[in-house]
Amino acid sequence: MEPGSTLVLFTDGLIETRGGDLDQRLTELTDLLTGTTHKLDQLCDTLISRLAPTPAEDDIAILAARICPPN
Repeated sequence: MEPGSTLVLFTDGLIETRGGDLDQRLTELTDLLTGTTHKLDQLCDTLISRLAPTPAEDDIAILAARICPPN
């Protein structure tokens, strides 16, 4: 991974919904992540607010990490 790259791991509760289109949800996730420079806490908040169903049907966990450039 290159410096500045962001790694996001998540559980299926973030994008899977009953009767939902998984491909569409993955596209939405990819669109939100492409080129993002948000702080990681803001990124996680945005993912939850934009993608998580209300009320959540499943547990949701997100782990985000960014590769820092060498000093």
